[in-house]
Amino acid sequence: FFDREKEIEELKDIIMHNDFAAVLGIRRIGKTSLVKVTLSELPDHMALTVNLGRLGSRGSYPMEAFSKLFLEGASELIRRHTFAGRVSKIIANRLGVDPEDVVELNWAKIGVKLREFRTEDVNEVVRALDSIARDNKKGLVVFLDEVQNVKKVKGFDLGSFLHDVYEWCEDTVVVVSGSIVGVTEEVLNQVEEEKPFYGRKFFRIKLERFDEEKSKEFLRRGFEEEGVKVEERIIDEAVKLFDGIPGWLALFGRSYSYSLKHSTPVDMKTVVKEAAKQVAKEFTRFLANSNSPRRYAEVVLSLSRLGNRGKLSEIRDVMNSLYREEIGDSRLHELLKTLVNYGFVVKTRRGEYSLPADLPSRLGIKHAAKMWLKRMP
Repeated sequence: FFDREKEIEELKDIIMHNDFAAVLGIRRIGKTSLVKVTLSELPDHMALTVNLGRLGSRGSYPMEAFSKLFLEGASELIRRHTFAGRVSKIIANRLGVDPEDVVELNWAKIGVKLREFRTEDVNEVVRALDSIARDNKKGLVVFLDEVQNVKKVKGFDLGSFLHDVYEWCEDTVVVVSGSIVGVTEEVLNQVEEEKPFYGRKFFRIKLERFDEEKSKEFLRRGFEEEGVKVEERIIDEAVKLFDGIPGWLALFGRSYSYSLKHSTPVDMKTVVKEAAKQVAKEFTRFLANSNSPRRYAEVVLSLSRLGNRGKLSEIRDVMNSLYREEIGDSRLHELLKTLVNYGFVVKTRRGEYSLPADLPSRLGIKHAAKMWLKRMP
């Protein structure tokens, strides 16, 4: 795990002091990996992971969707720590099923009961795990991965859950991650400023892109581990294209190493295209679930027309000219703010915006915007 020692030690310190932590950063920056590596280096703690990133692309989900993810995390923890098996009985009693069905995640038996599982039941399970952890001289970490997606869940009360952990669980801390940084901050600010969690806070750890030298070192070390030799000009080109995002650099490194080892054609464009497809899918899902998909697509393409960067007034003028709109500054500001919160546009300075600097994101976002407008009447 490359060049995140400082952040790992910071997260360890937060956990060891029984504080709550938020690991923030754009997509593919390594948030989940950082938390997992940190937890692996804390043998006196056990972890319950709820992967909210698996919720899917719909705009909203019932409480039972969260409950399913929660039970998956609880079942994994129970299997890893046999002394936590008592918790399966608590869950089973609440659902009216056999404890073995909980451990083995027998959805045929469990699924129909999930509608009865509420925030209060989640709290009860975490309290029990806290007690068991304490009895075994361990701490408990509840890791909510991609916590911004909790906004999609109808029925789960995040503030009540955090308050319950804070008040009743002596040896439990909550760690969250969020790749849609603006939305994650909105979620955290809301629970920090409102009852019942009011007055408490999350310690933020922000993961940044690698700078040019770290990006080069990341690739050099990776190629060395793979046992392949790569010219510096290739590394330089990759660093420029992928803008210090570890996920893209790792994708390039794996693809390029495979090509060299198996004597297949090496093409940087193919890697960029594959990465751009991932971004296009993400932006298309965003558009599909938004209230103003046409407007968002038009903003992106207007920025593209300006050379990927422009002032609010310039974006407005291009939109009004290209799409025969009469959009005002306040409405455009709202659209841009949302795009920034979701990471599809970058605010470079006051009143100035740009598309992301890495090529896959720029290409993917623009392609999705074009396809969306073509499909619309």
